[in-house]
Amino acid sequence: MDRDAESGEFKVSELPINQIICGDCIQVLNTLPDNSIDLIVTDPPYGINLTPQRQTSAFKDIKIAGDTNNNLLTMLPTIVDAFYRIAKNVVYVFCNWQSWDKFYCAFEQRFKILNCLVWNKQQFGLGWNFRPIHEFILLATKTTFTTKSHNRSNVLEFQRIAPQQLLHVAQKPVELLELLIEESTNEGDLVLDPFVGSGTTAVACRLLNRDYIGIEISEEYCKIAEARLKNIPQRLETFGGATA
Repeated sequence: MDRDAESGEFKVSELPINQIICGDCIQVLNTLPDNSIDLIVTDPPYGINLTPQRQTSAFKDIKIAGDTNNNLLTMLPTIVDAFYRIAKNVVYVFCNWQSWDKFYCAFEQRFKILNCLVWNKQQFGLGWNFRPIHEFILLATKTTFTTKSHNRSNVLEFQRIAPQQLLHVAQKPVELLELLIEESTNEGDLVLDPFVGSGTTAVACRLLNRDYIGIEISEEYCKIAEARLKNIPQRLETFGGATA
């Protein structure tokens, strides 16, 4: 994917498979073909102004930002329209109790809200009054959808990442993303994360032999994501025409 020299807009001659694209997600989404994405799974900023508890030792020369994008909620209708156009069917979107209603109202305008998954972090979050131990995952579809495991609970038990190991203030466990991707796609399918952050979704795709497209507006996080992808052990299998 390249930028037009004059307009600065993204132009695409073919899908940017297995790439982390540094740019505004709406601009990039507008370049993707209709019904081209097998699965969208993403953890957008909720606009609740979280900041990291501790700078990590890894990538110590890169400033780790917080979740401070308060403009996302106003852009939700545009994002939902783009998701509906490019997605073949299934979308997973992380949110929390403070933003659930806004995400639900935006997505129900175009999608069928199929479920509310609960990620139990197994450790308390920040706060003093009934400290939160969970986040929500909105599951939306264009048509019908059934997970591969027919008896799975909608409560997903995965321990949160220790603060000293975080590369992103909102970083999710790879195993959690692997579960969502594996339950909803097949090997060789294409997964999109338009708020890829430190690259967890892309890492999970690599481990599961899925193709991915990651979009991230921060150059710093793009560097982190690319570094993580380079450090994944190579496999004998291939995906997307290249060695994993």
